[in-house]
Amino acid sequence: MAINLKSILKFKSSDICANTNKPATHGFNQSQFIIMALGNIIGSGIFLASSTVINIAGVFAPIAYFLGGIIMICEVSFITEMSIANPAPGSFKVHAQQIFGRWWGYIIGWMFWTSGVLGMASEVTACALFTRIWFPSIPLWILSLIFAVLVTTINLFDAKGLSRVEFGLASIKIITLVLFIVVGAMMAFGLSIGSASENFSQFAIVFTEPLAGISGILSSMIVVLFAYTGTGIIGLAITETKNPERTVPRSATIISCTVVGLYTISAVLLLALLPRQGLDNTVSPFVSVFSMLNIPFSIDVLNFILLTAALSSLNAQIYSSSRMLLSLAKHNEAPKQIAYQNSKGVPSNAVLLSGFTLLITVFVSYVLPEKVFIYTVSASGVLALINWMSVSATYYFYRSELVKSCPEKLKYKAPGYPYLSWIVFSLILIILASAPLYPDQIPGLWVSSIILILIWLSYLVFHRHHKEKS
Repeated sequence: MAINLKSILKFKSSDICANTNKPATHGFNQSQFIIMALGNIIGSGIFLASSTVINIAGVFAPIAYFLGGIIMICEVSFITEMSIANPAPGSFKVHAQQIFGRWWGYIIGWMFWTSGVLGMASEVTACALFTRIWFPSIPLWILSLIFAVLVTTINLFDAKGLSRVEFGLASIKIITLVLFIVVGAMMAFGLSIGSASENFSQFAIVFTEPLAGISGILSSMIVVLFAYTGTGIIGLAITETKNPERTVPRSATIISCTVVGLYTISAVLLLALLPRQGLDNTVSPFVSVFSMLNIPFSIDVLNFILLTAALSSLNAQIYSSSRMLLSLAKHNEAPKQIAYQNSKGVPSNAVLLSGFTLLITVFVSYVLPEKVFIYTVSASGVLALINWMSVSATYYFYRSELVKSCPEKLKYKAPGYPYLSWIVFSLILIILASAPLYPDQIPGLWVSSIILILIWLSYLVFHRHHKEKS
């Protein structure tokens, strides 16, 4: 007996096939698009949280980063296909709404924004932690407040000005990772740059106990995937990108391969150079490696670079979060005042609201200065992964409807359809179920669960109000 999907789901061919493809005549070019995306993805997830991943997964940390990268590549290809077919403001939020109905679009939109705010919170905390190396007497919450105000102010400028700032910040951290890989490889192979007592000997355990790290890999995957979750900006920035049909697929490939390669190789070298038991979750392992060098001021220079890296990621996350908030307001799912855009096209009210919520981080930094980073990372990571599951499910039905009703809009095809979407969906579900294996992630799970319940309750109020008005 055939199942009529349209009787179960909420999509209409007219919605999906509507001519919403309005290419931008101005905005990001290919290099700006790549830098903006890399700036959103690369941040404290690798520069600071990698110590947590190594502490959990041990020698299997590079495998965890590689596996997370494969999942990220799949998600990027799904988002790219749907966003090129329908480059609507709000991207995957709009696509999910077209397939599953307004209720899920509402939840996905607010969930993405909340996850982005929590991600911003972790980056603000990382900025404060890096700065505290120089000013240990200044409380963490004061430093967090300074950076929250600074980056919110930067995002009130136009997108072109933002891209110039982001280009500089993102370039610095990419160069830093490349430099670390070169110097770290030389140290690991015993060259005279510094001491590397561990070298690659500890990797022998992988061959003698090949199954010992499965629980460690699963326990670390929330933190690992948090390092990749900035990919949502690829869909959100399409409407502000020139010639997206040509620019985005090629750019997405460059972005994905660059990030996965840098993360995986960096994890290998961190393991080779640093004893696992010596890692401190509040100190960047990259700083620990460069402290082995006998170069004057090398730690200070690297710490400054890591600070700019966290600022870059924070900068780009405020961009993506504010654009999602703008989409919610334009669909009457947020107060209409949030949809206001200034003369430069910046959704200034959305930027201000997103930045204002960082004050919550300031409060948490005051109450729990030693745990605020892992709590915000795990809560943001859980919400982001639920969004990734939504993207996978949406993509499955979206491709089917495009092929049937308007194949001319299918100008880019993600590989592996239809199996890959459900494989990725299942992997993320397993990862979420394994999160309690690392106890410090449990508060994040509770926070994200409470947030989801609150968003659902707010939808019920919104739906009732919308029904009464109509």
